[in-house]
Amino acid sequence: MTSFTTASGIRGSVATSRSSGVAKKDKCDVDGKATTFAFETADGDFASWSFFGAAGVDDEVPETTVREILATVREYTPSDS
Repeated sequence: MTSFTTASGIRGSVATSRSSGVAKKDKCDVDGKATTFAFETADGDFASWSFFGAAGVDDEVPETTVREILATVREYTPSDS
């Protein structure tokens, strides 16, 4: 787990994990990876953003792309309407 700050200034922690050794009985059975960013909101609640994807495949989303997307995370404040 490491510290991470988004482009909008949200500070939190990010961790990435990978699975391996998945029994490949079907063409869609692949190893996987996940990245989760957790942070405290302005209201003091905890929130998170997660990416889940296939690992070890031709179209695997590169870690640099996951981090670029993660950098765009910002808080959402719903309107009162």
